[in-house]
Amino acid sequence: MKKRIAVLAPIMIATSIFTNGLNAQGPIDGFFSTKGKASISLSYLSGNYDEFYVGGQEVSPVPAHNEIDQTIYSIYATYAITDNITVIGSLPYIKKEGNGSADPINGTTEQSDFQDISAFLKWAPYIKELANGTMTYIVALGGSIPLNYEPSGILSLGSGAPGLDGKLGLQYKSNTGFFAMIIGGYGLRGKSDNNFNIGTGDKFDAPDVVNAVLKIGYTGKNFYLDAFLDSQTSLNGVDIMGPGFAGNFPETIVNYSKLGGNLYIPITNFIGASIGGGTIIDGRNIGKNTYYNGGITLNL
Repeated sequence: MKKRIAVLAPIMIATSIFTNGLNAQGPIDGFFSTKGKASISLSYLSGNYDEFYVGGQEVSPVPAHNEIDQTIYSIYATYAITDNITVIGSLPYIKKEGNGSADPINGTTEQSDFQDISAFLKWAPYIKELANGTMTYIVALGGSIPLNYEPSGILSLGSGAPGLDGKLGLQYKSNTGFFAMIIGGYGLRGKSDNNFNIGTGDKFDAPDVVNAVLKIGYTGKNFYLDAFLDSQTSLNGVDIMGPGFAGNFPETIVNYSKLGGNLYIPITNFIGASIGGGTIIDGRNIGKNTYYNGGITLNL
């Protein structure tokens, strides 16, 4: 049971997908279940913000929209190919609604659609047994494909660009159940459709990113609990209202630091429930979002 509780923790984390590429924390940690085990999770996230980072400057209210409400419904699944290799997939449906004027780029006050379908392969190439616990080495590779949503505007559901991500990390878990993890990654981003023929009309180049997650927590027979710091930095791009910006939102820099936590409780061997939350504490070209999430997990 302890191992199963631990490996299901990323299900809650996966519900922390915002928009504009904020899926860096995603599903990767150092917990692995035994070969043949699978899980499916359905989750709900609700967020709201009335402050926005235009470039690095925090402004209030949000330009044009004043305040933005965001809802995310997600499906998330895992399958253990072996004891140390797990495949992970997720698909979020996102709804964003502004409480002010229409978006100056796409002319809407609301957008809703499926965002990006993504998949990861997570591998533990080496697990070192220590006197008081274990150290797990983590390697992960994955990608995402955008679906048919509009990528331009403050209300966009994502950058609209395909992505390829690689991650490396370490996780220490003590015999008493306490653990700590650090993981970093690099994300290559492709081109996004220029649906409104902005500028030259060419497709947009979404910025590549680097990201890192630091997590501490406890996993035991009766519950799993964690706290995390998640960050992302774009390696190129433009600022909203800065030089080179002409409504080309997929090309904007999206930086952030996010604090949050998650709790998972098993109800039976077959089903468990999760709650969590988080908030953006610093950023660039992103809403200062605070969110709460919950979910149900089925262990197969």
